[in-house]
Amino acid sequence: MPAVHDNSEASPLDAGPALSGYLARSKDILTTMANAVSAMKIFPSDHDTVRMFVDSLAEKFDGFFERYARLDVEVGEYTFRCADQVVYTDEATIKSLPFFFHKDGTEILYFYRGLDRREIRGFLELIKTVSQRPGAENDIVAALWESDFSNIQYYAPDEFLENQIIAEKREVQATENLPELPSDLAHESVEVKVDRSRFADGRIELKPADLEKVARDREAVDPDDSPPEMGLPIPSGHAPAPSPDESAGVLPVPTTGDKGLTEADLTDLDRLVRANRDLSPEEEFINLTAEIVFLEADPAICAASLDVLADFHFDQIRAGRFPVGKAVIEKARELMSHLGPDPAGKTGMIEAALKKLMGPKALEAVEAALSSDVPVEWASLLAFFRILGKPTLSTAGALFEKRVDPEVRGRILEFIQDLSEHDPAVMISLANDNRPALSTEIIRLLAELPQERGIPHLAAFLMFKSRDLKLETIHALGRLQSEKANRILHGFLNDPDEDLRIQAALKLNPAEERSRIVQFIGEAAAAEFRKKSLKEKSAILSFLGRTRSPEALEFLAAVLARRTWWPSGKSVEMKLAAVAGLESMSTARAAEVLESGTRGRGRKVRGACAEALARVSAAGIPFE
Repeated sequence: MPAVHDNSEASPLDAGPALSGYLARSKDILTTMANAVSAMKIFPSDHDTVRMFVDSLAEKFDGFFERYARLDVEVGEYTFRCADQVVYTDEATIKSLPFFFHKDGTEILYFYRGLDRREIRGFLELIKTVSQRPGAENDIVAALWESDFSNIQYYAPDEFLENQIIAEKREVQATENLPELPSDLAHESVEVKVDRSRFADGRIELKPADLEKVARDREAVDPDDSPPEMGLPIPSGHAPAPSPDESAGVLPVPTTGDKGLTEADLTDLDRLVRANRDLSPEEEFINLTAEIVFLEADPAICAASLDVLADFHFDQIRAGRFPVGKAVIEKARELMSHLGPDPAGKTGMIEAALKKLMGPKALEAVEAALSSDVPVEWASLLAFFRILGKPTLSTAGALFEKRVDPEVRGRILEFIQDLSEHDPAVMISLANDNRPALSTEIIRLLAELPQERGIPHLAAFLMFKSRDLKLETIHALGRLQSEKANRILHGFLNDPDEDLRIQAALKLNPAEERSRIVQFIGEAAAAEFRKKSLKEKSAILSFLGRTRSPEALEFLAAVLARRTWWPSGKSVEMKLAAVAGLESMSTARAAEVLESGTRGRGRKVRGACAEALARVSAAGIPFE
């Protein structure tokens, strides 16, 4: 293909500030061009992000051409140079714009005054299209030649390729002693017939001259510089004998060794590759936007770029791609760490963007994803929640209640525990009557916190309506057997539900202070206490008996010995409750009181005393 030559004069540049300004503008244009190409590979041509980049590039070219007539860009393997100075570098071959042009022989790109937005867009679209073509079709020089832009030219010499072909042809002629082709036929095409049936032979046939050259090359290789052999090492002096094919001038085609990847390894590798492919375009866009914000001096462009990144962030979350949302936040934080002194005010912009990225709108996007048919990868979602922090706990709590899968619930609960174990108040805020499953787990978590840090927060369940949650709290407090737990159990003794009051009384820790025991005795002696059911009175007086205090013994003995002229049902119930208290006391003095009760008035009370003594005896519990 003929090269396109440009013989116009380059823009004159003076040394010093003029050159510096030229280089700065050139660098700005080429950086924006590379970013625009990256954006076009990710988004459709009519996307707002693409329009923003194209407009920005057109504005930068307009500003450049107000002062200079032409931009000359020397193309290196991984660099663009202007005025013999490197102004852009990208060594990532897969996306490097300099490499894309260099691989097909482009040495210089020329951009002339008169270049407009339409031509710029066409140039970018051409790069995008060609870069996505396979193999030999991926030739930007051929595509530029066919496009014939008015204000964009290139220099791509093809003499090198022609000279190489001619040199190889002459070497073959000399080796084979063939007559040299006439000069008028030197550039003619030669039809080559290939026997496709021989492709599967797995053999490369070498002529004697080729074998001699291979032998010379082997002798010239330093053994220390040779690449390591695959497989088992060969002991010194035991080199393998050449195969029949080798001695005959045939080299075997290498094959995969026996110790290759297993089926499981291949499956895992395929999964990892697929996951990387899913994220790669998004990751490229995130890096691209961060680079723009970092390098761009115009605050308006920085702000617009951050807005585009935020919209992209929320779109990805709504689509259930939570790792991408996590990557956006991490990249924004990383960007802040690299800014340092920030005279342009970018730090403030990024801080505001982070608040937006991690704010209520992010949780709304999560809710939208969860309410759709998008499959949820729970590990990814919870990893995203962790980066958002405590504001996600309420959403996590609602998810726990909705899900029935034990594994999913376990993951969510672990997340809740990790974020709130140092702040029990946050944990208790997630519990309510409408979340019975989660609230039950929170009761357990609070009760298990070290140093009794969670016990005071269990008092919140005194105000709950759910009987089951209150009962669960009472059982948890009873297992703790501590002073703090007792104080909350005392609160449950005033619950409207009698069964809960009874359960609380049964769970009370008898190791009470004397003042508290005296207070209990005073309440039991009041007329209001006599109105309670026999079961509840028995539970409370049994607690007094378990304290084994002298005050409790004196009170219970007095109740049992009390005589009335006209015994009422309530009086009899008090005596029966006192019998229960004396039985739970299990002391010698209590046994004496029960013994005397067997001889007292009232057949029912006498029978209760006798049965209490018999139960204690049958159980083998000695009175102390």
